[in-house]
Amino acid sequence: MDGVDVCVNGEDLPLVIRATQGNDSAPFLKAWVKKNKKWIDEKLLQNGAILFRGFHVTEGAEFEDILKQYEPELSDEYRGVSPRKLVPGTKYVFSASELPPYFPIPQHLEMSFLPSPPRKIFFCCLDPPTSPGGETCLCDFKKVHDQMDPKIRKEFEDKGVMHLRNYKGTKTGLLTDPTMLKGWQDVFGTTSRQVVEEELRKSGAEFQWRDGDSLRIVDRGSAIEKHPVTGEKIWFNHSQVFHWSMIPSEYYRIYKRLGQMKYLLFSWMMWLLKVILFTFLGPMRVGFHTCFGDGSEIPESYLEHIRDVMWKNMVFNRWELGDIVLIDNYWISHGRQPYSGNRKVVVSWSKPYLKPSHRDTT
Repeated sequence: MDGVDVCVNGEDLPLVIRATQGNDSAPFLKAWVKKNKKWIDEKLLQNGAILFRGFHVTEGAEFEDILKQYEPELSDEYRGVSPRKLVPGTKYVFSASELPPYFPIPQHLEMSFLPSPPRKIFFCCLDPPTSPGGETCLCDFKKVHDQMDPKIRKEFEDKGVMHLRNYKGTKTGLLTDPTMLKGWQDVFGTTSRQVVEEELRKSGAEFQWRDGDSLRIVDRGSAIEKHPVTGEKIWFNHSQVFHWSMIPSEYYRIYKRLGQMKYLLFSWMMWLLKVILFTFLGPMRVGFHTCFGDGSEIPESYLEHIRDVMWKNMVFNRWELGDIVLIDNYWISHGRQPYSGNRKVVVSWSKPYLKPSHRDTT
C-alpha cells in the first residue's frame, strides 16, 4: 500500500499497518484512511482488528478526525457499567475507562448485553503504560464459540442469558456492592425517570425502581449471535463479565501470567468480598450479575471453562504512543490488564447495530 507497510502481527490478529518514513503524521493518516476506506473494510472483515502503528497521533481531536474519515457516524450513547469521561475538544471520544488501574476488565464485546451494540469500536493510545500490564488485549470470539465444550455451549444456546445491572440512586445503603459503579443519571444523561423508562421500554428491557432511587435493569437475550456479514456463530454475551466470580477469577489468571503475588492476594480478597456480598445481598442486589435466561444460576465451572478458552486465545500487545486499533465488535473482544503508573487510552464507537437475532423476530 502507498505510504504504509502492511504486516501480520505474528498472531492471527491484529493486522498491523505501519507508518513509513515521511508518512507518519496525523494529517497523512487522515487522508490515507479516507482514500482507502473500502480496503480497510475488506481487511477488517478478514482479520477482525487492525492496528495503525508509528503515526504521530497525540490528541483526542486528531483521533476523532481520523475516525470520521472511516466512520462518519460515530455515537456518544453509552449504556455500559464502566465510568467514562468525554475527552475535551471532542464529541465522540471518551476515556476508555475510569476504573482504577489495578482493576481488571475481562474480555467482552462492547455492550453485548443490549439489543443494539456498536458494530465497531476504536481505541487510541495517547500515553502508553510503562509498568507491566496495561494491555488492551484482544480475543477471537468465534474461536471461543467453536472451542467451547459442546454440552455447555448447547445449554447456553437453549436457555439464553439474563444480564442484571443495578445502578446507584441518590442514596445508598449500609451494605452496598462496590462494583455498583455508576448512577443511572450518569448512564442515561438525564435526571428524568420518564425519559429513562421510555428508552428502556423501547429496548425491551425489564426494569424496576428500587430503594434510594436506585434502578435495576434486566436484559434477556441469546448467548450466541451470527456475524452480520459472514453468518458465522460468535460467542456474544457478558456472562463471563457480569458473573459474581469474575473479579477473583481474573486476578488469579493475571497472577499466573505475571507471577506477581499482589494479584494472588487480590484474588483471595475479592473472592471473600464477593461471597459475603452475594450471601447477604443476594444475586439481584449486587452491582451486576448474570444467569441463564430462565433465571437459573450458571454453574461456576461453566464460567471457568469459558474463561480458560478465552485466555487461551487472548492476544497481548503492548501499547505504543499514537497506536490506533479498529475492532469488529461483532467478532473480536477486548479487555484491559491491570497496571500501575500512567496510561491514557481513549475510545470511540460506531452507531448501535441491531443484533441479527432481534432482526429475525421484529
